[in-house]
Amino acid sequence: MGLDSVELLIVTEETFGITITDADAEQLVTPGMLIDHVQRAVGSQQGSRPCLTQRAFHRVRTSLVTATGLRRRDISPKSKVRDVFPKPLRAENWQKFRMISGLTDLPDLRFGRGVIFDPTTVSSLVSQEVTRMAGDLTCASDWSDEEVRSAVRMIISEQLGIEKFSDDDEFVRDLGVD
Repeated sequence: MGLDSVELLIVTEETFGITITDADAEQLVTPGMLIDHVQRAVGSQQGSRPCLTQRAFHRVRTSLVTATGLRRRDISPKSKVRDVFPKPLRAENWQKFRMISGLTDLPDLRFGRGVIFDPTTVSSLVSQEVTRMAGDLTCASDWSDEEVRSAVRMIISEQLGIEKFSDDDEFVRDLGVD
């Protein structure tokens, strides 16, 4: 098992508050298998309710409104971070947002010739919220199957830098995971 796969499993364990044994990890060769494993580990249920990303967006937007004074309607998933945090209060409001949202481990905003590298949109902040704070968005014993699937796919995307993949792709052969 390479470093990429170890990091993927560690973030998955931390997100869901579970342990994945080495023996189990060797058997998890596709995203779908990882999703199924996590669903069993947390006892997720079928059912519908607002999706995890929707709840994360509302939480991020509420934090942004509080930190910046913007109106709710001015913040959408496509909103650019540079527009939500305009100069001259960018650094101060970014720090407020990090504290209010609980995403204190977000990096300082990085600039290169006036361009923010990451995160660039509110949508990317929502992804950070889901992968770092998923347990806070749902009760540990109250995961739905779709929430687990969504969170695991976001973790895979963020950890491996892969945007498009299927649940049946193999980590090593198809996704190039070491």
